[in-house]
Amino acid sequence: MKAKEIRALARENLKQIPKKVYMPMGLLMIVANIIPSVVNQVTDSKSGVGVNIIFFLLEIAAVLLTANGYIFFDRWRNKIQKGGEEPNAWCGLSGQHLARLAVYGVIVSVTLAIVAVIVGLVISQVPVAVSIILLILLVVLLVWIELRLTYVVYVIDDDVRTGQKRLVWAEIGAGWKLTKGRVWKLICLKLSFFGWYILTAFTLGILGIWLIPYYNLAIAETYEQSKEDKY
Repeated sequence: MKAKEIRALARENLKQIPKKVYMPMGLLMIVANIIPSVVNQVTDSKSGVGVNIIFFLLEIAAVLLTANGYIFFDRWRNKIQKGGEEPNAWCGLSGQHLARLAVYGVIVSVTLAIVAVIVGLVISQVPVAVSIILLILLVVLLVWIELRLTYVVYVIDDDVRTGQKRLVWAEIGAGWKLTKGRVWKLICLKLSFFGWYILTAFTLGILGIWLIPYYNLAIAETYEQSKEDKY
């Protein structure tokens, strides 16, 4: 399916979710992403273990709440298309979810940190022109990795729902495999929302209460289509 078709299906799905349900979740996801940035700005001139711990905890909370939002809207998409009960607002924060998401977060963070350190060591030993090229390549690599990991949270939730017990490494591998050959389509879909993000900025983020659910339903739809090998 093309980006236009995915977005159209996501809009239809969104219409079937009560506003009193999806708007609070959209607002929560906005707040989850804004608070760490605000705290970072406020504490930028300060230092100390306490400040660092608070910022670290807020970052973790933001990541978990965001993952919960992904799972919430994917479960709503599943309910709309296949039937079943309405998902709980905190369905992605069960003990099993938190344990797997924590391991997943550690694996990704450590991997990216190692890559960044290696690139940093190389950059310090090469001319400025070469270092700029390496930085550009690093950004491209990080974006590519992020795209390849798009479905991991959904895979984790599927395993929790079905009672399947796999190592987090296996879930990462399954999510990675699902994006094989689909990275360009994901890029096109994400870029197709660019105009909406500009409008959201003009509304000081208020439009995000609608846009974030819409976007998440679109990504969740690509996950379902990828499982069926239709995307």
